[in-house]
Amino acid sequence: MTVNQPEFAPEAVENKTLVLADFIRVARKFVWLILGLSFGCAVVVYIWSKQQPKLYDATAMIQVDQHGTLSLGASIGASDEYELKISTQIIALQSRDVALKVIKDPKLDLLHNKLFNPSGMTDIDTNPFTRNMLVGAFLGSLSVDRVPKSELISVTFRSRSPALSMAVANTVVDAYMEVNFRHRYQSSQEIEKWLGEELDALKNKVQAEQRDVLDQELKLGVFSQGLTGETSLLQSQLEGLMSAEISEETQKFLNEAQYHEFESGDVDTFAPTTEPGATVLSTLSVQLSELQAQRMALSDRFGPGYPQLRQLDNQIAGLRKGLAEARTKVLKSALNNVNAADKADAEIHKNIEAVKAQAEARSPEVVHFEEAKVQYITDQALYNSLLTLLGAGGIESGLKTQETNRMSVADIPTMPSRPRVMLNTMAGFGMGFLFSLLIVGVVSALSDTVETVEQIEEALTLPVLAAVPVYKLEPSDSAVVLQPLATINAPRSAGAEAYRILRTSVNLMPVSKESRIIGFTSCGPGEGKSTTALNLAVTFAQQGKRVLVIDADLRKPVLAQRFRLPLPSAPGLSRYLSDPTMIADECIQPIDAVPGLNVMPVQEIPPFPSELLAQGRLDDLIGWARRHYDIVLIDTPPALLVTDALIVAQSLDIILLVARVGTAQRRALRRLREELKKFPDKQVAVVVNAVPQSQSYYGGYGDKHGYYGSNGGGKKSSSAVVERSQPVGSGRG
Repeated sequence: MTVNQPEFAPEAVENKTLVLADFIRVARKFVWLILGLSFGCAVVVYIWSKQQPKLYDATAMIQVDQHGTLSLGASIGASDEYELKISTQIIALQSRDVALKVIKDPKLDLLHNKLFNPSGMTDIDTNPFTRNMLVGAFLGSLSVDRVPKSELISVTFRSRSPALSMAVANTVVDAYMEVNFRHRYQSSQEIEKWLGEELDALKNKVQAEQRDVLDQELKLGVFSQGLTGETSLLQSQLEGLMSAEISEETQKFLNEAQYHEFESGDVDTFAPTTEPGATVLSTLSVQLSELQAQRMALSDRFGPGYPQLRQLDNQIAGLRKGLAEARTKVLKSALNNVNAADKADAEIHKNIEAVKAQAEARSPEVVHFEEAKVQYITDQALYNSLLTLLGAGGIESGLKTQETNRMSVADIPTMPSRPRVMLNTMAGFGMGFLFSLLIVGVVSALSDTVETVEQIEEALTLPVLAAVPVYKLEPSDSAVVLQPLATINAPRSAGAEAYRILRTSVNLMPVSKESRIIGFTSCGPGEGKSTTALNLAVTFAQQGKRVLVIDADLRKPVLAQRFRLPLPSAPGLSRYLSDPTMIADECIQPIDAVPGLNVMPVQEIPPFPSELLAQGRLDDLIGWARRHYDIVLIDTPPALLVTDALIVAQSLDIILLVARVGTAQRRALRRLREELKKFPDKQVAVVVNAVPQSQSYYGGYGDKHGYYGSNGGGKKSSSAVVERSQPVGSGRG
């Protein structure tokens, strides 16, 4: 009969990829760490939040009129222009000028308010450090945001005092609207001044024309009774043309006023809102002011050699260049408007001259009278139009001041906005949870301990005969011969069924000899090889076979203690190996509680176990046992700690490696795999011990299935209680 040799795959690469299932398994082991860190962080953040000062937010609302600020014929779309306009308003509300105006407001007296200025420094006009510090603190407490999908801007100020936050929010709106109105009003005054000068000259001209018309009426004897039909027709034509000239000259005066006001102003002069690109120019001007103020603050604080100043200088230079280009475009547009008005006025004047030419054949006095009267009427209407325009405040560029309107005033807040204790506590819990998961992930990635049957298979590349699940046994009476074993105390448990599966697998292994010599070893202590050997021995004995269990661990023997042998001082393996006159029968004790089960314990620990095992008497013992027993089970020490297991392995038919989930190390398993290559003629397999209930499908059924874990009509056995936290067996084995 040909014996199948075990196949090793040393070239196989072990899969060390961290998968979700591995992470979850490790997380279950560290569940108390995860919960502890999560709740601990939550408690710390809760205590910290409760100790923070209460802050109150007061909010005022202003409206930016969209329809009153848009200009027709602009180079950009109406929506984009309004977005630029409202962005400019937001930047302006957070400008240093507004901040300084509010800080210096005598009604608020923020300079002497300890809540706002705890330092007590009030030299804001002379000390740049104080000015920058207070402005920075003010802007840090101020937030200006646009209300989505609306024309509203919210102005919020945060302070420890509810009354102070309300007062400052309202004062910011007042200060901004005052600055905005004053700028518009000053622009209006410049236009009014220029138009006033033009109006005075026009007034003198009208008065002179009026006197001339009166003189001509006296000379011709007309006295407002009208002239001939032909002459009246010419007069009607002239009056129509003069009326058109009035309209054009009115627009011409307005365009020239806007052009001269913008041309003669400095770089900070705002362009007329009706000019294309005026909003872009305004936005660039505000941004330039902000950058210059920021540069001044950094220069005062860190000196002229601060590296960031060079970057700010480049940004300021770029903004100035863009500002100059935008200003040139706006100025060019205003000049085009003036030229267009001049051209239209010249065209009308040309038509007037043509009508006058038709009247040259008539009496010079009549023609002169008609021309003088029409000119007088025209100039009088132009004068009245400009006077009405100026007096009513209808100058479009300067007098449209109400682009921003107060929508609502801030009220005293009753609830603090900060700290948000519950939100911070939840955030602290989340941070602790994520940190604990990070720890679990690192442990999972760095851990060398096997957690699943698959990982043991990958490390050893050997067949797994059985996977014994985690179980717990009730302690037995002290009078019982055997310590609690699953196969005796809980024969219907998942653990007992796993050992019966192991028995079947061993019987099916291709071994040529009728008697089977089976050895048990492991990588290290505490992996359950002794318990596995005892339970397997019981299952074989329950089949009616003659079974011998030999305790070959001459360093830490446990079988005598486990079996509670009645003759603890009787000779055992060490006496047999050291005394050539000792026969095997004298060293074996039967176990009355399990018929057919016999054991050879170790009654004395020898000084040199390895030498004693290797001197030859062990082969004689195994040969004798093969003739007298059906199954011989030999419990050996861990193979990686001492060489005893490898010495015994030379006489074995089957080598069973017991690997414990959660205890065995990958490196140790790989090393043991290399050691077993020295025995190519042996049958080698693996028994996985302490498999969690989630993986219990590898060996038997758990108690939750209600079949192997129950007695009779479903009543749970008192001696077979499954518990995840308790591994198989106890003690060294």
